[in-house]
Amino acid sequence: MSDSTVLSHFHKKQSWMASHIEQAQFPTKESKAGLALYKAAEKQPELVNNPHPDSDADGYTFYRVDCHPLMVRYAITLAQKWPESERETLMEYLSQVSLTDIPTPDGIHVELCVAMQGGNPKAAGMLFSSEEEQGTVTGIYDVFGIEPDAQHAMQSHLLASANGALIVCE
Repeated sequence: MSDSTVLSHFHKKQSWMASHIEQAQFPTKESKAGLALYKAAEKQPELVNNPHPDSDADGYTFYRVDCHPLMVRYAITLAQKWPESERETLMEYLSQVSLTDIPTPDGIHVELCVAMQGGNPKAAGMLFSSEEEQGTVTGIYDVFGIEPDAQHAMQSHLLASANGALIVCE
């Protein structure tokens, strides 16, 4: 896979994440600031050399974000990746992300995921797939766990869910 393919995929992911604020009818000052913080933390992904999950996820239940309550859990969990002073701003931005309000462009598929343990959110992550000239590229992004085990379980879950496509990870 060429660097230009990975870069094209990454730009599509960046554009999709920004669209929730840039295309919003009334974006708040805080959501715009949250998008800026999110963009500043992004890292260009790299090809995953061993796309096979290396651990099990015993003790965690994984939920695909498909409703507002799960989106709130996703936003709260992922926002903890940032320093405490920035979390509220990140939650304002992340709570604007929607899988239904803005149509996903053709050739793009997005899945947000929350890992729960004992009824509490423990990890969050994203699968972002795009059709590129060299085929489908699936990216694993925004993986964060409250504890290292939860983060590792989320990473493994997303790798297992990637279905053998060309996989990149930030």
